[in-house]
Amino acid sequence: MLKIFFPLFLLCLSSGIFAQAPLEVWQLQGSSGLSPFQFQTVYTEDNVVTAIGSGLFFIQTPTERSDNNPLTSDGIVVYSSAAATVQPGSRVSIVGTVSETSGMTGIVATEVQVLSPSGPLPTPVRLSASLPLTTASSLHSLERVEGMRVDFVNAKVCSPSNDSEHAALVTTDELPRREPGVRFPGQAGLLVWDGNPEIFWINPDALNAPNNRFLSVGMQVSGAGIMVQSGSRYFFWPNQYTTSGAPAIIPARPAELGEITLASFNALQLRTDNPNYGQHVQKVARYVVDALRLPHIIALQEVGNLVALQDLAYYIGQLSGGTQYTPYFLAGNDDINTAYLLRPGIQNIMLSQLGKNEFLSLGGRLHDRPPLLLEVDLPTDPPVSLAVMNLHLRSLIGIEGNDAAYVRIKRHEQAVSVASKVQARQHQNLFVVGDFNAFGFSDGYVDIHSQITGRPTLGALIMPQPIVQPPLVDYASQLPPEEQFSYIFDGSAQQLDHCLSTQLQGLEVVDFQFVRGNAGASVAYEPNLQLFAASSDHDGFVIYLRPSSPVNVIDQEEDPLALAIYPNPCKAGDCQLTVNAAVQIDALEVKDIMGRTRFVIQPEFLSASSLMLIELPLPAGLYTIKMKSREKIYIRSLIIQ
Repeated sequence: MLKIFFPLFLLCLSSGIFAQAPLEVWQLQGSSGLSPFQFQTVYTEDNVVTAIGSGLFFIQTPTERSDNNPLTSDGIVVYSSAAATVQPGSRVSIVGTVSETSGMTGIVATEVQVLSPSGPLPTPVRLSASLPLTTASSLHSLERVEGMRVDFVNAKVCSPSNDSEHAALVTTDELPRREPGVRFPGQAGLLVWDGNPEIFWINPDALNAPNNRFLSVGMQVSGAGIMVQSGSRYFFWPNQYTTSGAPAIIPARPAELGEITLASFNALQLRTDNPNYGQHVQKVARYVVDALRLPHIIALQEVGNLVALQDLAYYIGQLSGGTQYTPYFLAGNDDINTAYLLRPGIQNIMLSQLGKNEFLSLGGRLHDRPPLLLEVDLPTDPPVSLAVMNLHLRSLIGIEGNDAAYVRIKRHEQAVSVASKVQARQHQNLFVVGDFNAFGFSDGYVDIHSQITGRPTLGALIMPQPIVQPPLVDYASQLPPEEQFSYIFDGSAQQLDHCLSTQLQGLEVVDFQFVRGNAGASVAYEPNLQLFAASSDHDGFVIYLRPSSPVNVIDQEEDPLALAIYPNPCKAGDCQLTVNAAVQIDALEVKDIMGRTRFVIQPEFLSASSLMLIELPLPAGLYTIKMKSREKIYIRSLIIQ
C-alpha cells in the first residue's frame, strides 16, 4: 500500500502543499458547522469510499482511526469526475480544496488515488429515538454524522413526498407537531419553539436507489445510506431502503339519521385560470363526495370565482349520482374567496360579507378575504337557526423578515375585527370555521386563536384584546392530541383549520372529525381522479350536529315530476318551471342568493291545473326554488344567465 501511495505523497511535499502530516476527515470536518480548513488545499490519505453519486462520492475514516468524538464527523463528500473509477469499499487518498456548499463540508478534488479497489465498509451509525436529538441547539445533532454512513429501522414518514420527490422522516415514536412560540433560536422575551430538530428528509434516488414518489404519512421507511446537509435540512441519501405501511387516507363517517353535517375545506386555488383547473375541480369534487361524504353545508376557502363554484357543484352531482348543491358566493378583495355549497332543505338563506370595507391602521384594506356569514334555518320542525362565519385570514408568510411588522399587525387587527363580529353574535348558534392561518396557540408574535376564541393566551409580542366572552367552544381541542392537525409544513403537523362555536341552543354536537388524505398524502396522487387523496394541501373537517327538533326528510329524487326546471342554467326572460300540482302543493317560492324572496306562487293558483308551466321573470343570478307539499319539501337550485 505504501508503494502505491508514495508518488502522491511525494507530489504533495514537492509542491509545497503540506508541511505536516496528512489530515484525517474528522479534522477537516471539525467540531463546528464549518470546516476549520475552508478554502484551503488539503491532503487526506487512506479513507474508505462509502457511496457514489453523480460527479461525487463519499469517503469515511476507517473505524480504527476514528477519533470517536461525537461532535466531529468521520465522513465527507468528494466532488470529482473520478467518481466513475471508484466503488464502495475502495481505499483512496485525496488532494483538493475544502468547500462549504449549503452548510455541507466537502473536498473539490484535484488528485484521487486508489490504494485498494475493495474492502469492508464502516459500520453505519444507527439513527434512533436519541439521534437526531429532539431538543434544539446551535449545532444540529446530525452535523456529527454529516457525510457518514447511517441506518435506521421503521422511521415514520411525517411529511409526504413533495414536488421535489422528497419526504420527511422521524425515528421518534410520535409525529412532530408545531408547538407554541417563535422558531428556535427565537427572540428574547418571546415563547420559543425548538423547530423539531428530530426531522430529517429522504431523497430516495440521490444515489441511484429506486425512486419513490408516493411516500405518505402512515408509511415507514428503513434504510442505509449517507447523511447530507442542504441549508437547514439534513437529507438521507439511501444506498438501499424499504417501505412498509399504507398512506393514512381516512374519509368522514356517513351521517346518521337525524344528523346535520357542516364541513370546512380549503380547496387550494380553485381558480379557472389555473393550468390544471379541469383536473383540480374534479379532484375537489371527488373529495366532497368520497371524503366529506356530501355534507349539508360546506364552507370553502380559496375559490376563485362563481364559475369555479358552479363547476364544482356540477361535478359533485356527476360523481354522486345527482346530489344537488347550490353555490353561494360573494367576491372579496382578493383573487381567492370564501364561499358555500348548500344541499337542498336548508331554508331562509342569508349571505353577507363582514368588514369588506374595513381598513388596516397602516393603510389599505384590512380583509383581503372578508369573513363570509351564512345565516339559515335547518330543515327541522320547527326550524332551528344556524349561522356560519367562514374565515380565511392573512397567512404567516413574511411574519419574519423585512415586512414582519406589517404582517404581524395585519394578522392581529384581522383577528380583533373577527372577535368583535363574533361577540356581537353570541346570541346566535354561530360556528366560526375555516382556514385561520393560525395555530391553536400563540405563534409567539400574534395569538389569533386566543383573540378569536376568548381563551387564555401563553403570550405574544402583540397581546390579544379581551373581547370574546364567554369563550367559544373549540371542537378540535377535544380530539386526541395526535389528531389535532390539518396541515403539514416543513415536516411539522399543525392545525390551521378550526371549528369554533358559541354556546348552542337546540343543537347538540355529536362528533367532529378531520378527514385524512390531503395534508399527509404525496402530491403524486394529484392526477388520479379516482382517489380523493391530494386534492388539496389541507385536510378538511366535518362536524356532526343533532337538532333537538326532528329533521325533515327531504327527497329530491323520488318524485321528479313534482318540480322540474329545463334547461338549467336557463336564459333571463326564457326560464320555465314545470310543476305537478297533483301532489297537493301548499307553497312555492323562489329566493335569490341573498335569501330574499323574489317570486311566489299562491296555493290556489297551483291547484288550478294538474300540470303547468310557470314563467320566471327574473334577472341573471343564482336562485333556490322551494316547493312544499303536505308530505315533502322539494328543493331545486336554478341558475339564470
